[in-house]
Amino acid sequence: MDDLLLQKYLRNETSEEELVEVLDWLDASTENQRYLDRLDYISNLNILAGEAQPRIRRHTVSLWKRTAQWSAAAAAVLLACAGLGHYMADRILERRTQDMMAITAPNGQSMSVTLSDGTTVWLNSGAKLEYPSIFSRKTRRVKISGEAMFEVEHDASRPFIVETFACDAEVLGTKFNILADARTADFSAALLEGRLKISNRLVGGESFILSPNDQIDLVDGHLKLNRITDPDDFRWVDGLMNLNTLSFGEVIRKFENYYGVRITIDNPEDMPELKYHGKIRVSDGVDHALKLLQITNNFSYTRDDETNTIHIKITKI
Repeated sequence: MDDLLLQKYLRNETSEEELVEVLDWLDASTENQRYLDRLDYISNLNILAGEAQPRIRRHTVSLWKRTAQWSAAAAAVLLACAGLGHYMADRILERRTQDMMAITAPNGQSMSVTLSDGTTVWLNSGAKLEYPSIFSRKTRRVKISGEAMFEVEHDASRPFIVETFACDAEVLGTKFNILADARTADFSAALLEGRLKISNRLVGGESFILSPNDQIDLVDGHLKLNRITDPDDFRWVDGLMNLNTLSFGEVIRKFENYYGVRITIDNPEDMPELKYHGKIRVSDGVDHALKLLQITNNFSYTRDDETNTIHIKITKI
């Protein structure tokens, strides 16, 4: 494949026939895609070095601008030639569905994102969402690591599927919360509205269909169906951390997850045997959360900013 033609493709300057030629070449081999990526990288290095060469913007434009550019190109092709246009539009859309994006919520914060189909996703602190810039015509598939809440736009012809390390959640028009942490092997899903199918990726053939207020947990690699016991667990979308019925150790682990810090307890044998109640506003920060905990517990703590670690020393009474 001629490098000049590939550079025209990167700048969106190809003719209809040239575009088909490049797309066929890319589909023929993964090595061809890697070669194009290297050409893109080298071209941008040349620009930084001051060489007079048109800037290649394929990897630097925003999601919305890229989507708009491709949509406009597809529309122009459809108007120019019905037969070839439909073929090229399908090819372009197919490649866009394979263009995966990723977004991660900052530590100590939650955030929301609206996907191209209108689905809204709330991400809890540290959660990562992977999704295509455009969904395919058959399914809507995303990946999640961490805790997220989904409010899915109904589309009976295109199921919405959430992949995690342990289970797949197939949405049947719903609002639900999902927690998937491969590091600790924790998985749970709670259904607030609609219906939800959970399939175990670790054990073939194991699946459940959830009704509202159902919760499913992964226990020793198997799914266990329960009922939601405390709706306040899902108030994190409002910026609140629920501490109801948690032990001191569970509260500390929750602080670690929400604030992205490591917390060690110098004398864990002296941890108080208490169950806590109430909610903490996450945006007030980890120091505020620890000071609230000190109201009912006698401990001191120090911070090591270099290692992002908090050391707790419990004073036994």
